[in-house]
Amino acid sequence: MSEHYEYRFDPGTGEPVAERYSLYENVFAWLSVAAGYGFCRVFPVHQHPFGGFLFILALYLASVILLKLKGASFGMMSLVMGGSALLLSPALFLSANSMIHFLVYLYALAAWFYTVSAACGNTLEKGFSELLFADFFKAIIVMPAASFAKLFSVLFSGKRRTGGKTLLKLLLGIGIAVIPTVVVLALLSYDSAFTALLKKLFDFGWSNILSHAFSFLLGIPIGMYLFAAFFSASRNRCAESFTAEHYRAGLAVFQLLPGISAVAAILPVLLVYLLFFVSQWQYYLSAFTGVLPGGMTFAEYARSGFFQLCTVSVINLIIMILLQVFVRRREEKPLLLTRILSAILSAFTLILIATAIAKLWLYIDRFGLTPKRVYAGWFMIILAVIFVLAAVKQFAVRFKLVPTATLACVVLFGVLALSGSDSLIARYNAERYMNGTLEIVDVSAMEELGDAAVPSMVRLVKFLDRQNGTDIRNFPFDSQNDLYNDLARYLYYDAAQQEPCTFFSVTLPRIRADHALQEAGIEAGKRTDQ
Repeated sequence: MSEHYEYRFDPGTGEPVAERYSLYENVFAWLSVAAGYGFCRVFPVHQHPFGGFLFILALYLASVILLKLKGASFGMMSLVMGGSALLLSPALFLSANSMIHFLVYLYALAAWFYTVSAACGNTLEKGFSELLFADFFKAIIVMPAASFAKLFSVLFSGKRRTGGKTLLKLLLGIGIAVIPTVVVLALLSYDSAFTALLKKLFDFGWSNILSHAFSFLLGIPIGMYLFAAFFSASRNRCAESFTAEHYRAGLAVFQLLPGISAVAAILPVLLVYLLFFVSQWQYYLSAFTGVLPGGMTFAEYARSGFFQLCTVSVINLIIMILLQVFVRRREEKPLLLTRILSAILSAFTLILIATAIAKLWLYIDRFGLTPKRVYAGWFMIILAVIFVLAAVKQFAVRFKLVPTATLACVVLFGVLALSGSDSLIARYNAERYMNGTLEIVDVSAMEELGDAAVPSMVRLVKFLDRQNGTDIRNFPFDSQNDLYNDLARYLYYDAAQQEPCTFFSVTLPRIRADHALQEAGIEAGKRTDQ
């Protein structure tokens, strides 16, 4: 393996010392510059979701290849984290939801730092560790900070002669490629779609030139950050400065609360819950039986106390975390009574969560789905899983709560991200209206779903066409049905007149939306000045 050298001065002796840089580090240094530029070109990711998907794939592919060539070993956790990120990343193309795009992209980038770090043996503990969050902190913050300025040293290390030869070879290859590339482009220019794509990709107006220049300049510190993480990981730079012993010693500083004090703190909370359950048992039992308390509508009952139940559940989770952080331990185990009361707190919280989910389901059954209702239900399921695992932890002390709960949350997030929840929401509401189990359809709520809702809205319009003897293709229209008018106006004035997708901004919901509009005969060109 060829190496590059850079001379630095030893702080102790003042003598020059040669620092060696491997070919893999040099290659990744140049790739990091390109990655910084690419990151800026697809930012913000909700505007360029397909570009974000390609960026994640390229980043992982380049890193894995270089790490394998370097001899890195991908253990279980690095494979799980890196694999889960790659499995989630298609959601950038499959979904049109900007929040999903942001969260998937954020997780994939965070998992990349962990994967690179873990593959080079930089985790605080091997395997399925309770120190998973500390490993993420080390990979994302500590290690990049240790080598942040190394990018340029590695980029321009090596002898000028070698660099000149490499540059000459690159220029020769580019020169050889010019003639066949021009010939191929000329032959393929008959295809109008291909020609249009080339114009989009290589439109070098002044605004584009400035945009690319800005992306390149802003991408430099991003590339420095990415390379610093790779460089520190490959050289185990923080092996002695951030260890499991350091982490546990730091955590022990906060574990000052005696177990009996924790018991005294939990008992009043549990007594309040007990009185609450006894006094309100019949009221909350209605959420499971569907029999409303007297004088209350479905909307009033479903909303009453729902957000309070959610808030209390979150507060209980915070209490559980504080107990883990601040309570003094004996031989790595909290006081037995503290563990029993924590398990009871988990059980009470699960009852509250089950009640909140039952009330939410009543509301959905009556008024249909919206993104907020889906997110609320998903979040309550996340909390339920965490509290079940926390209850198990109280009696199985060796149970790995942190990594198990993290992986469970990743799986549940994957279900949300990859399920196409926005499309499912629109389809659920449309089908229930068409089969008569939903009285009204909130068109404004469906509009918020964007491209994902268009196929279901088109199906709903066609259903109303068959029912009322109308035709959505006859524009302008004048229907007595307000739902039909609202749907048709949105499809003609908003959905059909969107700007064409660029290569990096295309999503599957947008493709399906355009196809549904085309099949229905809803054309942007038929718009009038209405």
